[in-house]
Amino acid sequence: MVRCRHRPWFRTPRPRRGRGLLVSALLGVGLALLVIAALDSALRPVVATLAQAKTENVVTGIINDAVMETLSAEAVVYQDLVTLERNGAGQVTVLATDSVKMNMLRTRILEQVLDKVDSLNNEDLGIPLGSITGLSTASDWGPDLPVEVLTAATPKAEFRNVFTSEGINQTLHQVMLDVQVEITLLIPGGTVETQVNAEVCVAETLLLGQVPDTYLELPAGGS
Repeated sequence: MVRCRHRPWFRTPRPRRGRGLLVSALLGVGLALLVIAALDSALRPVVATLAQAKTENVVTGIINDAVMETLSAEAVVYQDLVTLERNGAGQVTVLATDSVKMNMLRTRILEQVLDKVDSLNNEDLGIPLGSITGLSTASDWGPDLPVEVLTAATPKAEFRNVFTSEGINQTLHQVMLDVQVEITLLIPGGTVETQVNAEVCVAETLLLGQVPDTYLELPAGGS
């Protein structure tokens, strides 16, 4: 007699190797993302600080250059901006600044500053990768992290008179220009806001004798 063997109609499923590889890959990607997020969280403040410091140095240089170039192009001297009146003893009785000329000078300077700031690129502001280590010996190592000017607000500037005693009956009078530039920087991982403040001496002279306690601004037309 021949006996028939009945095979079960189902088979025990075997673990799929592909499914295990997929799970491992997903875990690996997740772990990598966590590491990247942790590094970004730790390094971004450092990069932002370095970018702000680099920008401040570069833009301060731009402001100084813009002032010097404008003064040279316009051949501006102290007497063009300030009028002194003296009494019979040679003492200064009136010190007046020409607001019209100073405002024109300020406008030309700020136009140059804005143009040059807008033209800054990664070559000007890039941060060497080694600088984020904090080691001075490695500050120039590696490729540059890209830093670019995203937006730059119109610079603001105000003139200021400074009087400094230089000895007996001698006073140094300086016409200072205080410039403020607000910039949004694009750095790896996002943006950062920074503000650059710089002061530049536009004109100066040494006054002999007493200096009046107040000074005047000449009306439009310088009369």
